[in-house]
Amino acid sequence: MTTAPGPLASAPETERPTIPPHVGAGNLIYRADHIPRFVRAEGSHLESADGRRYLDAEAANGTAAFGYDRTILADALRHCQDLPALPSFCESDLRLNVLHRLERLFSEATGVPGRVELDLGGAQGMETALRIAFSAVGPGTVVVFEGSFHGRSGVTSMLSASPRYRELLAAWGLEVVRLPVHDGAGCPHPDPARGGCGAACVAAVTRWGSELSGVGGTGFRRGVSAFVFESVQNVGGMAEPDHAVLKAAVDHARANGAVVIADEIFTGMHRTGPRWGFQRSGVTPDIVVASKALTNGAAALSAVWAREPLAAPETYRPGSHSSTYIGIPHALGVARAVLDRWDRWPDAESAMSDLAAAMTTRLAQLQASHPDLVEGHRAFGGTARLVLTGDHAPLLRRLCLTADPGLGLIVASTGMAPDVINIHPPLVIGANDLDAMTEVLDQSLSLLAKTLERR
Repeated sequence: MTTAPGPLASAPETERPTIPPHVGAGNLIYRADHIPRFVRAEGSHLESADGRRYLDAEAANGTAAFGYDRTILADALRHCQDLPALPSFCESDLRLNVLHRLERLFSEATGVPGRVELDLGGAQGMETALRIAFSAVGPGTVVVFEGSFHGRSGVTSMLSASPRYRELLAAWGLEVVRLPVHDGAGCPHPDPARGGCGAACVAAVTRWGSELSGVGGTGFRRGVSAFVFESVQNVGGMAEPDHAVLKAAVDHARANGAVVIADEIFTGMHRTGPRWGFQRSGVTPDIVVASKALTNGAAALSAVWAREPLAAPETYRPGSHSSTYIGIPHALGVARAVLDRWDRWPDAESAMSDLAAAMTTRLAQLQASHPDLVEGHRAFGGTARLVLTGDHAPLLRRLCLTADPGLGLIVASTGMAPDVINIHPPLVIGANDLDAMTEVLDQSLSLLAKTLERR
């Protein structure tokens, strides 16, 4: 691996871009000093207005499973060109086709039939899931894991771990309880025999439901209505809850009358290996929320599956939910075109195993080359994390954009895990692009070392 200086190696970390006067400044776009404006894309690459190429190892925030495939829009148009728009709250054959195909993907994994409701983004899908759960068991407390992220809306910001999401807008009437969870490596009381979480962790997530715990369970008029979990915590730094702990939390919630909701917005559609992330641990949820990989980033759409009879009309009455754009033919056409591509992928799970192995090999090289900066790595499915020795991920992410004079690299970091670089490229990425990703990361880590030395 070679080391090359980048044009922003000496730029102050606090430098911020000039934001156009007509543009709202709160968007995540403007959290860095280097803001490319993209004009075209293909495969795993983007091109900015100045002609610079970027390799997207973040897959448009996890949405672009098939990369930047412009033929998806062409196929979508063929599905909806005779119905370019649809009056609100009207049915269509296109919508029924998409709902039928989506339901099959969920019920095949859970082993029980269900119904699918559509919504716009992931946060809206999570709110719809809560509507369905509350319709079935009544409004009550919601239990989540520490480190969780379920959206930034008024309701979902209450479920998400970071207090930053509740600073400006929150549904304060919603009672939320957070359970401790660890992914083995960070467990404060591990089981040496298992090499991860032990009996104490199981006890910690199953002790609620009594007067002493302060959280009502079976026998209390106000108990827990829903337990919501992510099989892999993307914003939490690609941490995977210990499988035994997750199973215990699910079993305890169900025994206490709570509806179990799997947030598969990021992890669904083979992002972490199997079709749904919850299959990694062998748990079976009552409700599943999916979004990102259903439309490859080309339309806003989320899907909420609920086992029978949770979303049946006797329980979840017509009119309990509505949204002007959830039946829009364009989004449904995109979903149908993307589902066609998933159907044509003969063994996506095996392909994800190969991708994880390929990323593991390359991340191990980076750790060996930069032992003072990289203390760990892990890849599973089309997702990986590079664990740093300090809270350097935000700076490293920015350096990746400019370290190589010929190629920018887009990776992710989050405020909840400032020591972790999240890597989740298009699932169809090839070996040459993985090599290029590794080269830019190597150069960026070298620049990071020099920057830290000067401090």
